[in-house]
Amino acid sequence: LAEELAYSEGRQREFFLSISHELRTPLTAIRGYAEALSDGMVGAEDAVQVGNVVSAESLRLDRLVSDLLDLARTGAVDFPVNVQTVDLVELVSDAGEVWESRCAKEGTVFSMELPGGPVHVSTDPIRVRQIIDNLAENALRVTPAGSPIVFAVTAPGTIEVRDGGPGLSDDDISVAFEPGELYERYKGVRKVGTGFGLALVGRLASRLGAQATAGKSSEGGAVFRIDFSTPSKPIN
Repeated sequence: LAEELAYSEGRQREFFLSISHELRTPLTAIRGYAEALSDGMVGAEDAVQVGNVVSAESLRLDRLVSDLLDLARTGAVDFPVNVQTVDLVELVSDAGEVWESRCAKEGTVFSMELPGGPVHVSTDPIRVRQIIDNLAENALRVTPAGSPIVFAVTAPGTIEVRDGGPGLSDDDISVAFEPGELYERYKGVRKVGTGFGLALVGRLASRLGAQATAGKSSEGGAVFRIDFSTPSKPIN
């Protein structure tokens, strides 16, 4: 009984640490655009676009908070999903608008590699955006100024986030989505997060029936792929 209780408490602690990590991205985007507005750096011609981005990030933040409330009411530690037909190209392009600005502030070189037409999959767009943001946050943390960060989409349904950071060893790749593994290896060596961001990516991908893999990028750093074309299990 004591072991089961410790396991349950550990899962809940891991989950809430991961959600705290999730809240940072929309808050950072909203704060950044708010500061730009207050400093008079946004012209009238850009006001509508900035307003749309802030609105979209606010809605994402509201979804995350709502999920936390739902979890508190039910005592669950799983992630609800809302499956619909999603264009990965449109989703990644929308995410790129936010991350291009974030990367510019840090001096990294952001780009996207998108096909000319839509790439449709059945999944939850909010959860996929969570995955993209986690991977981008991780990439931005370790990628030095002047080096690249790339968002890519390939048919029939794969998202890639690549970077020009320090990369991963073969052993790192094998444990990349395990909670705290890379954190323990690299804390004090290079910038690290909470240790749960990639674990959350792996869990979300699995929940969506997708496959999350890590590897070495052509840019010299790491690549993380989310493959919806060969689902690991049905979404339930």
